[in-house]
Amino acid sequence: MYSHLKKKKTNRKKNAEIVPPTIFVHGYAGTKNSLGKMMSRFREADGATKTLVITVKSDGTLDISGRFSKFSRKPMIQVLFEDNKSSMQNQTEWLKTVAKTLKREYHISKIYAVGHSMGGVSLTNYLEQAGSDKSYPQVEKLVLIGAPLNGLAIGDSAYELADNGPKTESERYENLFKERAKISKAVKVYTIAGDLKDGTKSDGSVPLASALSAKFIFDGVSSYKDKVFTGKTAGHSDLHENTAVDQVIAEFLWE
Repeated sequence: MYSHLKKKKTNRKKNAEIVPPTIFVHGYAGTKNSLGKMMSRFREADGATKTLVITVKSDGTLDISGRFSKFSRKPMIQVLFEDNKSSMQNQTEWLKTVAKTLKREYHISKIYAVGHSMGGVSLTNYLEQAGSDKSYPQVEKLVLIGAPLNGLAIGDSAYELADNGPKTESERYENLFKERAKISKAVKVYTIAGDLKDGTKSDGSVPLASALSAKFIFDGVSSYKDKVFTGKTAGHSDLHENTAVDQVIAEFLWE
């Protein structure tokens, strides 16, 4: 599906290795389709395996379907929130429940994570609250896709980035920045942002500066990268349907 997927012996050897499962967390008002199509493309193009679907009920209990094996090739786990318009605080607690269950019931000690929009915000907060806690799996790699870490003020120059951070900080950003030292130094982070190039400096929903403010929150991690996609295929919901985005994520997670 994309250029790096040529048949090579080295790729086949890598595919045989045990790699941590990747959890996929949708954004605000997201559904099984939000990242489900991306996961299907990873299955087709990269040989990744969809293993579990974990639905967090509104009361915080889990409904789990599927089977997990650590020997699955590039295992993927989809996390769904029944209350898909809840707060970052609630989603963080639900992610703790999911992660603790993965460690206790499935003996998973390391994970990768991909979060779109609000899912990326909640994963960031999760890393601050539980990222170094040994009772949870260690997050080794994190991908943020269009995550509004410094609010949703499109077209407001007051929120643009300076050398030392956003010129204006939202309450969310201020709190996340304050607690950034709690994030495990071992994690590797890749931020993906969109710019429609229509004059708004945004993906239509999230300001470019808000998504890229991640670099100041994750300034102490072992590796940080970001990439801006531009044009009509860089819209907020188009980012997780963009095969060029797929390629960047696949290379970061599995190469």
